[in-house]
Amino acid sequence: MQTRLRLRGFGMFIAEVDGTPADLPPITRTVLARLVLARGSLVYADDLHRDAWPEPATVIRREQRVGVHKRIGELRRVLPPGLLVTERSARTGYRLLLDGGEVDLYVFADLVFRAAVAHDEIGVDLLIAALAMWTEPPLLGLPDKPFVADHVAHLVRLRDRACRALVAGCRAQGRTRDAIAALDRLHTRNPDDIGLRELAGDPLSVTSVVPGPRAREAALP
Repeated sequence: MQTRLRLRGFGMFIAEVDGTPADLPPITRTVLARLVLARGSLVYADDLHRDAWPEPATVIRREQRVGVHKRIGELRRVLPPGLLVTERSARTGYRLLLDGGEVDLYVFADLVFRAAVAHDEIGVDLLIAALAMWTEPPLLGLPDKPFVADHVAHLVRLRDRACRALVAGCRAQGRTRDAIAALDRLHTRNPDDIGLRELAGDPLSVTSVVPGPRAREAALP
């Protein structure tokens, strides 16, 4: 029976194997996150140590590379066979080969990009589906590392782009109710999100579709 893998990035970063969260030590989980966010790109062992260890060594030596290799071994015992590939040349690196549907963050980004080239109702529906995935802030529980912060910032930009595109698309098609519902859900699930509050102050984006309580009924077609 084939092992089912799901990697969840909205909320706490979790790897689920056959529906059960994998019990990974903190550093190993950070190594996994680094490989997942590389989206199939090669990540060298030296970079994994610098990005995943709480206090990485200034100079990466054999001892540190052995430590990385042990963490990779822990991941291989959890992940389905064949997904985590080692590549050796002048330097050893690792590549995680995942189907896009296995990672919710991949699905979210792909929906936003597909919506940009879709037309009419299809694009709006893709954006609504993407924003519905943003149930919690992404990549919680990971250490304060640059690769985490950079990816969170990238996802926030995609989310804000999706909000603005949804407003424009719904206006063009007279689907104001759909935009209100989607953006209300987003605000309700993330009430403390500073970025969403700032976006709501943009008259060209959210507030033009999500008015105050009294004005809301008048705005509906």
